[in-house]
Amino acid sequence: MKNVLMIATFFPPMGGIGVIRILKYVKYLRMYGWEPTVVTISNKFLPNKDDSLMKDIPDNLDIKRLEFNQKHADISIDFYKAMKNELPNIINEKKYDAVFVTGGPFFIIPIAKKIYKDYKIPYIIDLRDPWKLQLVDDSTFISKINKNIKRFIKGLYEKSCFKYASKICTVNDTMTEEYKKEYSQYRDKFITISNGFDLDDYKNIETKQLEGFNIVYTGKFDTSAGFRDPTILFKALYEINKKDKRVNFIHVGKIENRVIEIAKKENCEDFCEFVGLKKLKEAYSYCKGADILIAICGKQKIEQTGKIFDYICCKKSIIVVSTGESEIDVVCKNFNNIYHVKHDDVEGLKTVILNIYNKKVNEINNDLESSDYSRVLLTQKLANVLVGIER
Repeated sequence: MKNVLMIATFFPPMGGIGVIRILKYVKYLRMYGWEPTVVTISNKFLPNKDDSLMKDIPDNLDIKRLEFNQKHADISIDFYKAMKNELPNIINEKKYDAVFVTGGPFFIIPIAKKIYKDYKIPYIIDLRDPWKLQLVDDSTFISKINKNIKRFIKGLYEKSCFKYASKICTVNDTMTEEYKKEYSQYRDKFITISNGFDLDDYKNIETKQLEGFNIVYTGKFDTSAGFRDPTILFKALYEINKKDKRVNFIHVGKIENRVIEIAKKENCEDFCEFVGLKKLKEAYSYCKGADILIAICGKQKIEQTGKIFDYICCKKSIIVVSTGESEIDVVCKNFNNIYHVKHDDVEGLKTVILNIYNKKVNEINNDLESSDYSRVLLTQKLANVLVGIER
């Protein structure tokens, strides 16, 4: 069994979508001859916890949870400093064949370069989101200045880390191609390993009993890549509900006042429910109880929201509001229960909702076991990359 040191600022029992990718790698890597050791922050720093995720952690997994005093808003800076101090103890404990570091947060990533410089252990960078290439608000003069300053600083760190990395993984082909274009000198280092689903997650999930006909959305609307504007949905719901139909909307996730205000503006508040954050297992139960699952996307081509994989495994009708050209649309083409609507097509959205309401839809028939988006097969892909770089 070969050893890989896996570095992640956040790891279960922290909840949320940001920990799932590394958790699934850790769960399945032993199948492919790799023993992971995880280094992460102490549990006391975690903003939210979801103990149900601990079921995926293999027996006897070596997890090192570092203690330190938090001094920065970006905790990965403090994590970097703490890990730098602990490196001799960590590295000398066993022979590591490779290092894997995931971001964001991103400022832990340079620790992999230091490990390579000091101990000659090759490393993989895993970008769950763009680092330098991330879209940020530049709607005002000040925000535009801040964006350019931050982009310059990120670029310095990023380029330095990319220089010594053996491979750089991204979550979709658009992101991979954008980075190849940005860093043509390192283009052979970039590879895509998509996000996906683990069918184990959906076993023994109780279906939430919801009254009436319900559209469910899980997760955030306001993200670092922009605002996923639900106005189109509320406009369509108002039109549907004023004509003797009753279609409800349920948001499972952090309550966002901006979204509630849009619902009020579109006269939809009476048939909207904002239930707040739920642990992953309960969020899945809402998804399984829904009549329609909806994903409202931003307008960035690179976007591939992880919720689409959760939706697919719940075997429900899915509506995706997007440009039609984003990475989420690439995923959707592989499944037959997903209906696409463009951001400004209120009439189109109404038609799709009513067709599902009236059961004028195709039978759901997707082969998920052998899908390219299976977490088991995606972990095999990572293991093959590790074999290619091991020292």
